[in-house]
Amino acid sequence: MENKIEIGAVAKPQGIKGELKIRLFADGFDSVKGVTEVEINSVVYSVESFRYAGGEEAILKIKGVDDRNFAETLRRYEVYAKREQIKLEEGRFFITDVIGCDLYLDSGKKIGIIKDIISGNVDYYYLDTNEGEAVFPLLADLLISIDIENKKVTVKAKRFTEVVMYEN
Repeated sequence: MENKIEIGAVAKPQGIKGELKIRLFADGFDSVKGVTEVEINSVVYSVESFRYAGGEEAILKIKGVDDRNFAETLRRYEVYAKREQIKLEEGRFFITDVIGCDLYLDSGKKIGIIKDIISGNVDYYYLDTNEGEAVFPLLADLLISIDIENKKVTVKAKRFTEVVMYEN
């Protein structure tokens, strides 16, 4: 599957008919509910049904997986979908698109390159800088803009110095 995005991972089988409980990594179920194909363990499957199960979980039924035993073999594998089938809200971006962007302060100074993002209640951005590795939480009052096309993220200088942590 080309141009794929990880949308979750198989947590466990659900029931006896081959359904899979998926832990979602997406912004929410609404962003992935229209997915018609998924890739699990390098195999592409057609989606028979996909429904919300509450919290960060969904129930996925894929063609060719019709019993609990086979569903069990898919436990812990990542679930991928085609990028174009995932709906992003205005102002939201795929993590994979932000990684590799240059980080700038609003003063124009380049700080480094974003090398990883760990999502949670607050996203933590990991940077490679001239002074070593750094990490900072992407707080609402810190971010000025994300420009994927130009691979540039801009943050407020004063707030950045308050929240950044440099690692040695």
